[in-house]
Amino acid sequence: MLIKLISKKIYNFMSRHIKVEPELKDVYIYGIEITVSTSLNVCLVMFAAILLKSPLSGVCHLGCIIILRSFCGGYHADSYFKCNCLMVIFFVISYFGGKLLVYFNLTNFKLLSIFLMLTFLPIYAFAPVKNKHKILSESKAKKCRILSIIIYIILSLLGLYLSYFGFLYGSIIIVTLIEISGSVLFEIYMQRRHNDENTGNSS
Repeated sequence: MLIKLISKKIYNFMSRHIKVEPELKDVYIYGIEITVSTSLNVCLVMFAAILLKSPLSGVCHLGCIIILRSFCGGYHADSYFKCNCLMVIFFVISYFGGKLLVYFNLTNFKLLSIFLMLTFLPIYAFAPVKNKHKILSESKAKKCRILSIIIYIILSLLGLYLSYFGFLYGSIIIVTLIEISGSVLFEIYMQRRHNDENTGNSS
């Protein structure tokens, strides 16, 4: 509710100073909401990273999330509050997950490569995931799919390279990629479940 209220106030301020088409009001407000929510996500994750005395871990996590999910999509929470909470939780998981990989010496190149190949499958099969708030043309969807695959491969190689030399950030990148892949799978599951429920109701 707070983000919606802030977004409306920003829109009202904008509409007083620049010409805004009235019929596009909802589009502008939604765009402002996404911007405010994303900015808050970044601030919360970086605050958590600073508390953990590892700001660069937050940068690595956010970099993977923002760059890859912009093209492949994935699960979207049904409220901004839940979205903000999940962002912090997933960062904490990626941070401590990365630490556990290093602590238990699970950063073996072959083992991590197998993990990454398995988590690549949902990206390859489903990216970009459909989003009712972001309708893509066929050509745009094709470009997003290609970019998703390329970005995933680049981030995977970066994660493997850093992990090979014992850097925690490599493990954090790998855990984050696993989270993104899981997010894609979960969103596909939720969409199919929703479609099945609607089909059942209509019959």
